[in-house]
Amino acid sequence: MALRRILRRLNDPNSVAHGVVSTALMAALALIEPRRLSTGRRLAYRGAVAGLTAWTMWASLRPSRDTEGDELGFVGRAAITTGAAGAALGLAEAGEALDARLNDGLVRAGVRRPRLWLAAGEAALSFAAWWAARAADRASRDEEDSEEPAESIVEVPEGIRALASLLLSATDEHGAPQLREQLLSARLVSSDGGEFDVAFAQFDVDQDLPRAVPGNGAFPVIGRFRALGDRTFDVRLFVANGRLESVHIDEGGDWSAEEVEEWYEAGHDPDELETWPSPDEVELLIETAAGYRPLVR
Repeated sequence: MALRRILRRLNDPNSVAHGVVSTALMAALALIEPRRLSTGRRLAYRGAVAGLTAWTMWASLRPSRDTEGDELGFVGRAAITTGAAGAALGLAEAGEALDARLNDGLVRAGVRRPRLWLAAGEAALSFAAWWAARAADRASRDEEDSEEPAESIVEVPEGIRALASLLLSATDEHGAPQLREQLLSARLVSSDGGEFDVAFAQFDVDQDLPRAVPGNGAFPVIGRFRALGDRTFDVRLFVANGRLESVHIDEGGDWSAEEVEEWYEAGHDPDELETWPSPDEVELLIETAAGYRPLVR
């Protein structure tokens, strides 16, 4: 899933990877002198500018996992992105004329390599714009977080407890006995007046109970089930500091990187699930050196 993580970071406008790559691409295009290009190469150059504009616009409009709903939707994002790319093409001649004036001005000022100076300036402006947008987004999120209600501790619904118990009972290794003991008295952390997400629940466990070893990571047994158009989803338990930390529902581990990207690009999310699966609906799998393998109950 390395490719999936890379694509997510590149398409996250607030990630450092996106900022670095977009800045590098802008600087690379600024190194090119459009007036020296043949007709075919100039068309390719303009296409690259339009493509970069479309990518950065699409990334900025994608809803994040923290975003509630998707106001634009796939069609809306596609329309705005197409419009941005079209505008970049329509303004290409004006932009190239300005580029030529800047280039010639640097030459008259005695600069030996004007394209390097233009590329450096483009990189500085691009990175500064990305940094400012990132800071503004974080400030907005911090303001929203400050308005969220205080956390409360609620009882674990029997369905979630039974599901977690099923995963922990599939093996006696990986600290499973200690985690089962913690689950018996565990409760849930809620930040929404006693409510919690369908695809995520955070446990609150007795700190005096024995800790599990290994103490951090994903429990190797997962529960796979089908929903939302017969797609596979995985129920996973996570451990932190030797204690049962949370239970998640993620896209199935058997999805390809392309399927994952298409799913999120279309504005979908596991939170669309209406309820947690029952223990009878899940297939148990355990992580091995050769990948996940089915377990017989």
